[in-house]
Amino acid sequence: MELKNVKLLNDNFKFVNANLTFGEKIEQITPAENGKLYVIPGFIDIHSHAAVGTDAMDSDVDLEKWTKYMRKNGVTTFFPGTVTGTDEELISACERLKDSDGINLEGPFLSPEKKGAHVESKIKPVDLKLLEKIKDSVKITTVAPEIPGNMEKIPEIVKMGIKVSVGHSAADYETAKKAFSLGATHVTHLYNTMNPYLHRDPGIIGAALENDNVFCEIISDGIHVHPSVVRNLYKTIGEDRMVLVSDAMRATGLSDGVYTLGGLEVFVKNSQARLSDGTLAGSAYNLYEMVLSAHSFGIPLEKCVKMATLTPARAVGIDNELGSISVSKYANLVVLDEKLKIVDVYYHGKKIDN
Repeated sequence: MELKNVKLLNDNFKFVNANLTFGEKIEQITPAENGKLYVIPGFIDIHSHAAVGTDAMDSDVDLEKWTKYMRKNGVTTFFPGTVTGTDEELISACERLKDSDGINLEGPFLSPEKKGAHVESKIKPVDLKLLEKIKDSVKITTVAPEIPGNMEKIPEIVKMGIKVSVGHSAADYETAKKAFSLGATHVTHLYNTMNPYLHRDPGIIGAALENDNVFCEIISDGIHVHPSVVRNLYKTIGEDRMVLVSDAMRATGLSDGVYTLGGLEVFVKNSQARLSDGTLAGSAYNLYEMVLSAHSFGIPLEKCVKMATLTPARAVGIDNELGSISVSKYANLVVLDEKLKIVDVYYHGKKIDN
């Protein structure tokens, strides 16, 4: 397959005029004349709970339908995200999702104080026996390090090959800093479900911003955090540490209405997903829409794309094969027109039927 005379986002994340030759993987990139179409890497969403009515926790989750929707919208790699559940529920969910790209275990090792849209009665401290049973499919898990017993287990989780993300936590600065020193390398949707960043009490946010080894997720829909916060985070840590995620729930790709998330009733109005008490319950947007939103806030397009491709790939350790348009990496590609609308999507070199 060959795409001729396109504006290619190269592995330095600069747009160049190029011809691209690929099979399952990228084979050759050569200079070309100016073209109208943009070619960027396929998006990588490492934090998405659901879409088009199907959810990671459903007993009848339709991974095929979910995947088709994601690829149609340029998301060629995604980690289905669980929410807090019983051991039986989580083990069953991981079994059903074993053919996915990997699983994001967001619960149950959270703080009840910062539970967000998670069922409080199912939250518990880190359980290494549970993780041992599902470690082959789980790529990342969220941990509230201030909960007794959680901090000292972070190195054990890392040894299992699972990335540790600090989140859904009321941890103070020193506690978060210690968690990062013990092996946590990620923060779950920065600013949300954690204490605010105060000048005498910087908390998780302060500890994360100053640590060059920590990746920070952000939900850039303009609802979870103000556009100014998205811009300022970009200016503070840059595109190499800032990770765009969707945190999408089952209303994504559907209309407003009443839905569920982890057994909780969610009301979606004007594309905002909230519990009855007003608590945000994920988003109703996919990652492509998050990229466009971040770009609309004033962040350069190539930087927004990097934060939704190579940076998340690096965050979870899959950047050797995915995340950029480089020779020998998989040909997961998104073709955009001049208005940034999706024209075509390729997965492992094959055009996706939209």
